[in-house]
Amino acid sequence: MKFGVCFGVDQPQQVRLAKDAGFDYVECGFQSIVLDSEAQRAAFVKALHDNDIRCEAANCFLPGAMKIIGTDYKRQEMRDFIETGFRRGKEWGLRVVSFGSSGARRLPDDVTYGDGVRQLGLFLRDVVAPLAEKYDITVAVEPLNVQETNIIHTLNEGVMLASFAGSKHISCLADVYHMQFVNDTNDDIRRLKGCIAHGHISNPKPAVPEHKRTFPKDKNEFDYAGFVAALEDAGCARCSIEARCLDFPTEVKASGALLQSL
Repeated sequence: MKFGVCFGVDQPQQVRLAKDAGFDYVECGFQSIVLDSEAQRAAFVKALHDNDIRCEAANCFLPGAMKIIGTDYKRQEMRDFIETGFRRGKEWGLRVVSFGSSGARRLPDDVTYGDGVRQLGLFLRDVVAPLAEKYDITVAVEPLNVQETNIIHTLNEGVMLASFAGSKHISCLADVYHMQFVNDTNDDIRRLKGCIAHGHISNPKPAVPEHKRTFPKDKNEFDYAGFVAALEDAGCARCSIEARCLDFPTEVKASGALLQSL
């Protein structure tokens, strides 16, 4: 298992801290790859090169305003956005992109659930998969909790949606934070062997509930080992910390040590 940590393209100073903490790669925002300034991207890439580490994963696939359901999801604007991110990201070492994008994939009130799922599936099949295959990047559907979006909440739903695309470059993601809302378990991850391409780890039940999810720091907080073992059993190659951070230099060091101990 390779471990990574999420932070912004606009935070190149954190690349060195992640490498020193023992992380194998970093994860950034896909939208930043496309939308951040050339100067910001250049500083981030320099930090990657200087520290001999790759940006192998990206989250935050599409902006909330870039709606999929109930629109012309094949529009050129959509294709250009995705291809720009894939092309640039590939140069950074990008291997997997998380398709959470709660706003972009949200089901409008005037569209039935069935039609919404069908349109998401066609979007993945007709727009995303060909580009993912072109750049040899995997897009992993991320089931999100009901507080964030109104469609695709469970691992089963995520895998079924990914399967609609009929492409080895479209898969699913398991995020321990979102799993708790629908009672998805480590056994569910194992049962979906071969269908989980990426993982997101965090402390899903922090001492301060308002923080929602925080960096994992102590093995007694949560069964991190069980989650990672399930991902490995399912054939998942990477898992990133995606969580709120209050003190990156301190927390990334503690989290790196914890994850390496697993």
